[in-house]
Order: sequence, then C-alpha cells, then structure tokens
Amino acid sequence: MSVKQFRLLWILFLAIGVTGCQIHLPEFLVNPIKSIKAITSSPSCKGIKTDDSFDSFEPVIIKGPYIQRTDHVMFILDASLSMATNMHGENKLKYAKQIINRINLTMPKMHIHSSLRTFGNTIRPAIYKTELVYGPELHSRQALGDALRKIKKPGGMSALHQALLAVKNDFKNATGHISIIVVTDGKVMGPQARQAVLSLKKDFGKRISIYPITVENKPSPSMETMVKEAGQGFVERADAIFSPEDMATYVNKVFLSRIHHQDKDGDGITDDIDKCPNTPAGARVTINGCWVIGNIHFKSDSWNVPPEMNPYLDEIVAILENNPNLWMEVQGHTDYTGTSEHNYSLSKNRAKAVMNYLIHKGISADRLTSTGYAATKPIESNKTEEGKALNRRVELKPLQN
Repeated sequence: MSVKQFRLLWILFLAIGVTGCQIHLPEFLVNPIKSIKAITSSPSCKGIKTDDSFDSFEPVIIKGPYIQRTDHVMFILDASLSMATNMHGENKLKYAKQIINRINLTMPKMHIHSSLRTFGNTIRPAIYKTELVYGPELHSRQALGDALRKIKKPGGMSALHQALLAVKNDFKNATGHISIIVVTDGKVMGPQARQAVLSLKKDFGKRISIYPITVENKPSPSMETMVKEAGQGFVERADAIFSPEDMATYVNKVFLSRIHHQDKDGDGITDDIDKCPNTPAGARVTINGCWVIGNIHFKSDSWNVPPEMNPYLDEIVAILENNPNLWMEVQGHTDYTGTSEHNYSLSKNRAKAVMNYLIHKGISADRLTSTGYAATKPIESNKTEEGKALNRRVELKPLQN
C-alpha cells in the first residue's frame, strides 16, 4: 500500500468513525478533501460541535510563600481531526481547551510569559499545520482565554513534531526556563515527535521541561517517551486534574516551588507561623504550634479531668521527666458561653486540675504554674459546637528557667 493510499484510508476512517457523518464513497475516492469539507459543513454532521464556551470554574486560590520555577510556558493544543471524538459529552478539543483554561485561571500572579500554539486547527483534512495563536507575551488570563475561544473546529493531521520544532523559533531569544504543556489525545505521534524533543533538548538543555496532558483515560507510551527524552516533566491525565483542588496541585507542581521555613523546635509547625516556639520534642501541638493535651477536651462548664485524658497527661509527665530543666505554665481556656468572670474562674480551675494531676504523678510543684485565660484565646470559631468543644482545652507553655 502506498503512503497516499494509506492517508486516504486514514482520512476515511476519521470521517466515518470519528465524526459520525454520512459520506458518499465514490465522491470521497475521486476528491477526498472536497468530500470531507462537504460533510463537516453539513447540518447532518453531528460529530463535530462548534460550541466553544467554557464551563463555570471557581479556581482554588494559591497562596504563598512560594517561588516561581519557570519563566515561560508554551501551551500546545492538539486541534487535529482525531480531537473531534467524544469525551464526557463534548468533543475532545473542547475538553482540552477547558483544561488549558483551568490552568490559566488557577495560575497565581507571576512574572511569566505565556503562549499558545496549535497543531491541526484547519478545515483541510490532509494538511499538517501548526500555528502560533497567542504570545509569547507577559501572561494575561484574558488574552489567553480569548485565544482559546477562537479555536473552533478540530481538523487536519496530527503534527505535534512540527509544533515542537516551531517552539525553537518561538523562544530563540528567551532567557530562563521554558515549560511546554502539551494537551492531546496522543494519536498518530510516531518517532518524529521524539526527534523533535531531542532537537529541543539540544538547543535548550536543562532549560526545557515537557508536561503532556492526555485526554484519554489510558497510558500513553509516546507521551512517556517524550518526557523521558526531555529529562524533565511528567505526564498527567486530564481527568485527574479537572477538579479545582487537583488543578491547584498540578499548577503548584509545574509552576511553583514552595519556600520551606525552619522548624527549630521540631513540632511540625514552621517558625513563621509557630506562636509557641521552643515546644519540647514529642509534644502534641495545635495548628499554631502550641502544646496541647492530646485530643481530649473538657465538657461544657466543667473542670473535671475525664479518665480518658490520663494517657495524654502521662505523655506530659514523660516529657517533663525527660527534660528536668523544663518549667511549664499550664493554661486553661474556655469557649465564650457564660460571663467573663465565670469563664476566668472556670479556666483557672481547669489549669489547676491538670497541674494537680502532674504533681500527683511526681512532677515537682516548683516547676509548674497555672493561669486561666477564659475565652480570650480561641483556636477555632465559637459559632459552632465543634469549635466550642475545641476551645475548651488546656495548653502547656514552656518557660525559660
């Protein structure tokens, strides 16, 4: 079979099996390009949708601290004819556009240059085409979104290799790191795409990373090979990053590096948010790094130490025994139910009850002091029963000797 005959058979397969349209075989064999144009423009051709509106999406707001790990991002969108097939009720092209738009909306404010290149994106079915439709320019959510909306119908042959090679010219004068995000179904890639990646790596070295996103729910060996040849990046499935939370995780991995703060006291809470530094090793802490007695809290309007708290109090005894130079303030807290006077008395009694337990277990009284703080230092909202229960607590503050 000749190359020309193979291409005709491939186009015929796409026209019938992919678009679901009616085709007249004799006309197709005489003039395949004219035949495909006719069926894809026909109202009866229901396989290719032209609605390019995006669904509603509320991105997760990514907060710092972080540093930017890439300087340029190139989105390569597969708009070839194979992207006309169905994916979750839409053609794959529309689904792929939504994925890029969700990345666009989730990206935090950065000084980054972005661009969008397509391959396919033509009504001429036997044509290999790639086109730069946006950028490279300083990233604009609006501009990238508008560029995506202009891409209407899938069509043409798969030309990922041409798109990758064109990136060399797109970024010939660029400095810094370049991330390439390819959104595709991975159809008919062949060895040419691998060679294009090798060419990119030769020109840019470690300044290039490739992140293919597949809109097929199955492994893509060709995409894995691309990443392997690039040496940096990873393959992801579109379904796996579609939700706002998963998309935020993806954007973090591709674009950002987290700033890791020190945790000098080793309590798992970094120093920048630790409100109680110098907590002894092994101590249980709250989300703000303050030493708290396990998961047990007091009943409302009570300072009796429940028996189930004893194992947690025994942990405190062990820590104090292992740190003979550690002095400690036992701090009682309440929710905001009741008057201030009543809550101060209640919080003092809670602190004294815990301090007396420690003394009974052999901790010297001169190493301990107790204070009541009433409802002045909540760790959760007092508007819910769950929050109030967490606020009825005793915390332990190490003191300098």
